[in-house]
Amino acid sequence: MIPYMSTIIFSDAVIHRVHLAGSRLMPRRRRSRYVFHRRLRLLRESQRRTKGRRAFILFALVLFAFPLMAIPALAAETVGNLPAVDGLSASGLHQDMLIFDRHGTLIDDIGDHGDHRIVVPLNTISPFLKQATIAIEDKTFYQNNGIDITGIARAALADYSHHHLAQGGSTISQQLVKQVFIGPNPPPTIQRKVREAVLALDLNGRYTKDQILELYLNTIYYGAQSYGAEAAARGFFHTTSHNLTLAQAAMLAGLPQAPTDNSPLINPTRAKLRQAEVLDAMVTQKMISEQQALAAKQEKLAFFYPTNQLQAPHFVDYVLQVLDKQFHIRPSDRKGYRVYTTLDLNLQHVAETIVSNQINAKGGYYDFHDGALVAMDPKNGEVLAMVGGADYYRPGGQINMATTTTRQPGSSFKMLTYTAAIESGRLNMVSPILDQPMIFPLGGGTDGLKPYAPLNYDKKFHGTLPLKMAMGNSLNIPAIKTELIIGIPAVLDTARRLGITSLNKPDSYYGISLTLGGYEVSPLDMVTAASTLSNLGLRHRPAPVTLIQDGLGHTQFKYDPAKNEFRAVSQQVAFIVNSIMSDDRNRCMEFGCGGDLTLPGRHVSAKTGTTQDFRDNWTVGFTPSLATAVWVGNPDNHPLANNSTGIVGAAPIWHQFMVQALAGHPDEWYGVPNGVDQVGQNYFLPGTQSLPPTLAASWPTCRFRSFDPNTITDAMLTVNGLPCVLSYIPRGVLPGQ
Repeated sequence: MIPYMSTIIFSDAVIHRVHLAGSRLMPRRRRSRYVFHRRLRLLRESQRRTKGRRAFILFALVLFAFPLMAIPALAAETVGNLPAVDGLSASGLHQDMLIFDRHGTLIDDIGDHGDHRIVVPLNTISPFLKQATIAIEDKTFYQNNGIDITGIARAALADYSHHHLAQGGSTISQQLVKQVFIGPNPPPTIQRKVREAVLALDLNGRYTKDQILELYLNTIYYGAQSYGAEAAARGFFHTTSHNLTLAQAAMLAGLPQAPTDNSPLINPTRAKLRQAEVLDAMVTQKMISEQQALAAKQEKLAFFYPTNQLQAPHFVDYVLQVLDKQFHIRPSDRKGYRVYTTLDLNLQHVAETIVSNQINAKGGYYDFHDGALVAMDPKNGEVLAMVGGADYYRPGGQINMATTTTRQPGSSFKMLTYTAAIESGRLNMVSPILDQPMIFPLGGGTDGLKPYAPLNYDKKFHGTLPLKMAMGNSLNIPAIKTELIIGIPAVLDTARRLGITSLNKPDSYYGISLTLGGYEVSPLDMVTAASTLSNLGLRHRPAPVTLIQDGLGHTQFKYDPAKNEFRAVSQQVAFIVNSIMSDDRNRCMEFGCGGDLTLPGRHVSAKTGTTQDFRDNWTVGFTPSLATAVWVGNPDNHPLANNSTGIVGAAPIWHQFMVQALAGHPDEWYGVPNGVDQVGQNYFLPGTQSLPPTLAASWPTCRFRSFDPNTITDAMLTVNGLPCVLSYIPRGVLPGQ
């Protein structure tokens, strides 16, 4: 350009000399102005010619540079080392973990610190979005080889006019390689553009156009922490990419160019203008008619701000724990796992509402402020509903009271004691038990070194009753006698087989209060034990997940109930226990008849529980197809008020949930299994109909009148193989302590 400019300047001087003679006829001042303006005009013409030649040269470089890049040395010098583009797959992209309920309803989308990507196949994405994207981003997409020479030339001229990179000219392929290989915000340099072009050419040589478009629509950023069309459709419109309307698709297609500036959440006016640009481009490309475009422009769209649509939060936390512990799967893996759970979202909403209503209605008077519920299908162990607390989002509300093993089950544990008793063959459902005062030498006080005098809930003694009434009315003294006659290890063994996992210390750790629910368990454990009895002794461990697939659609796990079966107790034993718990007459003495432990027109087994000092309320019950455990109390474990028992705190929740959950289902119960002898309405294991009345007699008394709790031996505390009781009331001993 320097010689060219010199020629212009010097040629102007020659012209000046040629016309020197004529110019002398002009006055000096006028002649000087004439020469100045002439030179200025020639200089401007020169600059215009120069600009045009520079643009032409730049275009020529663009046109001829890419073929030259085939020369390895020149390519390396121009763009440096380039990543390989092979092995790309939309399903292999980092993406969210999706958790669904049993009906396929999404209950949680777990992204990466709020960023979301959900990969979907191209054929499931709305044709409107595919067309809109091509129309506005790369109208020659299906014809070009990854770069658009015309577009690049147009962008080059615009860039030169603005003296910087003002216009992209990038194809869909170039945008994709920028997003995947170069980064979302690279420096605006010519070298970067060349790298994009080279990678785009390579990409088109290895993948079909549909594969590239699928990658693009699952990769590109749409704003509002949404990567890919599916996440954007769910985020902005609460729909799927498959169901996008033309108006919605045009709005989304306009976002990748400037996700913030064009966002309908931030700049709705600019977003509407951009949507119109997309629709006009679709009309120009004959993808839609002008009438369709006009209708889409006039359609009023509802937009949603980014929110976490988490449902059943305590259940989701539980599922994540199971995925981590059992399958070593975590959301941070970003492998797009699709987790299909056993949760019935309809039942979950029913459970949440009932728990919340009971806390709000009765919590003030009885001073309980939290509750938990777990419902399970006894036939397969599938968890149908889980409420881990009344309010997940309050301080401390994220503690899952449905799975935590920090609460004592109270008398609801007695169903496990009596199961062990029936199984032992030493007692039957009509075995007489004397309900009498008992004072054990040890086990009371905070250190266990003071006498222990258990009491019944009503602080009365009821003489001799059949086992089924002692169990139904939840009497403490008969339960302790039953536990001691068969042995604490036998009760522990039965409880563990039925599904209690938290009683995992050595047997010697547990004392007399075991049968009274004096050791911590979880509602999940209690509903598992109830489900085992409901399923006539065949146990299924809790199963919250039915299917796990990775982002490639490969099945990682499929639940098979048959592989989760364990014969915990015989069906004959379970049937007898269930018969006792389902007969409302067995509990009328203490709880009244026809209360919340019954279901109108249905057979149902149920048991309540209340812990010492009224700290915990429980109700556990089941039909052959549904088992439910409910806990009510306080997160800080402070006592409840006004004698709040399981019958007034937890039972109403249990009753309402069971009624609503079973609505529309017929009554069902068990036939008498083979191996059970029936006499009237009583049932017996073979050979147990006539048993000695072991527990009808007075309990063995200790052979001492005084003792030192620090030196007394086990031999002194045992008579006839049973823990003995004192024949007197020691000074300062209060019943029930």
